Amino acid sequence: MLATLRQWLHPREFRIASASLPEAVARLADRLAALERTHADPPAPPSSGAAAPANVIRPALLADIGTGLWRLRTRMVDASTGEPPDHMRRAFRHAESILDALAEAGIRIQDHTGIDFDPGLSLKVLAYQPVSGVSRERVIETIKPTIYLHGERIQMGEVIVGTPDVPGQPAAPIAPA
Repeated sequence: MLATLRQWLHPREFRIASASLPEAVARLADRLAALERTHADPPAPPSSGAAAPANVIRPALLADIGTGLWRLRTRMVDASTGEPPDHMRRAFRHAESILDALAEAGIRIQDHTGIDFDPGLSLKVLAYQPVSGVSRERVIETIKPTIYLHGERIQMGEVIVGTPDVPGQPAAPIAPA
């Protein structure tokens, strides 16, 4: 609503038409706007056994929203260039603005794809997969990102780890995801 009013401050030829959002992005934007309105100062957590008030945002909900946005963003971007194709640019900008709003609210979404894997990392490994051309274990795909709320982890990342391919050794079966 505020964005519409801002457009009326400018002459007609300078007004920007509102973008048509994919239905899923539009629903998510409405849901986030409703959350923002109710999240001014959440009440203290209820004592044990009591039901949570309706206006308290559950970390699991934030993790689901963050994961959905992260997946949406990764599907909108061309893997080779890292940029969205022309037909996705408008929707991509909206997804990016929602991710920026989450970042301002203290939510950090961490993609692990491409990092060297260390067993000490706090990640759930869904599978180990032999990959040619790697010299050490490396995360080759992030299934779910790790999500932090004000520095506290609310969702553990789930990944597939690529291992060095040893010639002459049969490939290990991939664990079901």
